[in-house]
Amino acid sequence: MEKKFCTNCGSQVNEGAKFCPNCGNSIGSTNDSETRQKKFCTNCGSQLNEGSKFCSNCGNSIASINTQRTTSGQRQSGSNNGNPFNQIQDYYEQTKEEYGNLTDQELGFVGSVKYALVHWNDFKGVESRKSVYWWLLLGMTVIGLGVYFLVSIIAVLLSNVPALDVIGTFIVCVAYIAIVVMMLIAELSAVVRRMRYLNVQNIAMWMILTFVIPPIWLYTFIYLMLIDDPINNQK
Repeated sequence: MEKKFCTNCGSQVNEGAKFCPNCGNSIGSTNDSETRQKKFCTNCGSQLNEGSKFCSNCGNSIASINTQRTTSGQRQSGSNNGNPFNQIQDYYEQTKEEYGNLTDQELGFVGSVKYALVHWNDFKGVESRKSVYWWLLLGMTVIGLGVYFLVSIIAVLLSNVPALDVIGTFIVCVAYIAIVVMMLIAELSAVVRRMRYLNVQNIAMWMILTFVIPPIWLYTFIYLMLIDDPINNQK
């Protein structure tokens, strides 16, 4: 298998990767304004001299090098390098860009769950892919059970330590509740984005009625999540 190297930092990247695992640089896109800056050869990882047309180490043509830097790469190469909050934000932005335009089949289970979770509080967007909701539902079930068992184990371990019995258990329970609330909000936002695509009117009213009158849940959380075309366009 042919080796590939990041043009921004020179690190080796896996075949088919869209972003460098070291600096977050976008792999496979171009930006002519960046060609004037020093880059690294995609064939051997050696640093290139400014204005070079061929790599001095292996002779690879520089014209084929992808030179666009992502926002992630710019942040990490600046004064905020290593900042965990910036790294999390970079991951969110990369995931949104990577999964935003994929089809249902291309997203799959993992992609749908990741896409839905990074949009966990997005109630203003529009989602045409119904699989995002259903895969998220399955993903939340799996994650919820995993977190529940993990919290149970931690709670049992803490109960054997007198100094951490009450405080430790309280912190673990609060963390568990926060995760559950975030997943519920992610599900609600996925439903709302889907309803926007389906041209559902008075979404807020429907959501309120769903919680007030339980049978309406069958309409908002099942029927609307199964149909393909916007309601006004159906025959």
